[in-house]
Amino acid sequence: MRVIQVKCPQCNSPIQMKQKDSLFLCGQCNAIHVRDGGIEKLDYEIAEFSPSAQGEKVYMPFWRVYASFVIRSKNVEGGSMFKLMSFVKGSSDGGNMFIYIPASEMDPDNFKRMATQFTSGPPRYSTRLNFGGAGRLPAVVNKKDAAELADFVVVTMEAEQPGVLQRLDYTLTVNDTKLVYLPFVRGASGLMPAL
Repeated sequence: MRVIQVKCPQCNSPIQMKQKDSLFLCGQCNAIHVRDGGIEKLDYEIAEFSPSAQGEKVYMPFWRVYASFVIRSKNVEGGSMFKLMSFVKGSSDGGNMFIYIPASEMDPDNFKRMATQFTSGPPRYSTRLNFGGAGRLPAVVNKKDAAELADFVVVTMEAEQPGVLQRLDYTLTVNDTKLVYLPFVRGASGLMPAL
């Protein structure tokens, strides 16, 4: 077996990694690459920690999916489509929205909680140029899977509303997907957002 040094396709510097991650960060030029049949450079953002953040600082990757959502028809008994449509920027039957898909490995309950939390209340943050020595959780969800999971998040958010959703005929079109690292602190009760 031959061992090959992984090099950054942008600056040709060796890439050193201590953890298994589907994303490769170049310590020299700060480019992030993904190997998925080929090597693709990813556009990404790093959110700044809140000045009051206390504890071990760590960044969690999310795919921020910008999607167009159109309801073709619906049948809801005893409730309304209010929750979902309050997040969509547009008309009463459609518009655009950001859907946040956690890219780190986590159990289904935490995945659902974080996805709905950041989708229903999109985070506001300043960005920074590097990770500033904070840890970075590995990514296990790729861009293609994130686009497919966006459907799950949208339907889950609406299905948890009062009333019985009997039928929802809609289209969700992914317009753009961007990798976003959001700040968290590790405490006694686990990871908590530190925006």
